[in-house]
Amino acid sequence: MTKNETSVLKYLKGKKYISPTEIGGEVGGWYDDPERTGYKKQRHSAWASPICLRMVKKGLLKRNKKGWYKRI
Repeated sequence: MTKNETSVLKYLKGKKYISPTEIGGEVGGWYDDPERTGYKKQRHSAWASPICLRMVKKGLLKRNKKGWYKRI
């Protein structure tokens, strides 16, 4: 299991179905944006979706009709 997969599993523990956008935003982390004040989301659904789909194939996650994910 990869570091990203471990992080996704840890984040989804005890949660209902979560969108890949939320997973990417929360698990992918934040970075300091030197052009602006504060922090900016580093990842989004384009980062999380391939990871989550791979985890569904491995039997670690379930995917509902909306394309949201839940830990098994």
